[in-house]
Amino acid sequence: MPEIESVADLTKASAALLQAVASGELTPAEAAELGKLVEAHVRAIEATEFQRRLEYLEAANQERRRP
Repeated sequence: MPEIESVADLTKASAALLQAVASGELTPAEAAELGKLVEAHVRAIEATEFQRRLEYLEAANQERRRP
């Protein structure tokens, strides 16, 4: 399974799961369970990225308000 560091990596992870099922390394049920973990990891990445962007915008807004 490739490392998932951003939402863009999701397609690589999905492709790896599909390949594992196609080659018989994983059953479809196992791949589905791993897919749930990948989805949860992606949501965590998105939440972290959202928080980072929000903090950046708030800091930029504070800078604009200073006299």
